[in-house]
Amino acid sequence: MSSFRHTPGLAALALTLACNSGSAPAAAPAAPGAPAAPTVATLAAEKDVLYLDVRSPAEFSAGHVEGAVNVPVGDTAKMAELIGRKDRPVIVHCAVGGRAGQATAALKAQGFTRLVNGGGYKDVAATTGKAVVQ
Repeated sequence: MSSFRHTPGLAALALTLACNSGSAPAAAPAAPGAPAAPTVATLAAEKDVLYLDVRSPAEFSAGHVEGAVNVPVGDTAKMAELIGRKDRPVIVHCAVGGRAGQATAALKAQGFTRLVNGGGYKDVAATTGKAVVQ
């Protein structure tokens, strides 16, 4: 008699471990013909890109990406008005990326399509070659 007959939980655990061993599966490839997700670098190369800093005015004054516009994270109506058309390229950033993620999600929910969470403003400056100014 098998010892697994009386312990179905152990059999399930063994099966789970066997199926999940090794590295995690790779992400599914993009569908053929589907546009690649925008990146900071790809959007920065476009003429009408908007650098949207969603930190507080005090944080923005202490240092920001050259040419960035400041709209605090909670004012998505003002952000939407500033961006204008739904397909405008926008690099959203803050101090480290958390608030930029919130703003990006809120704007995507309103139908904006060419947004990227650039993370922190220093990261955006480093990636794009833009200066940090006060």
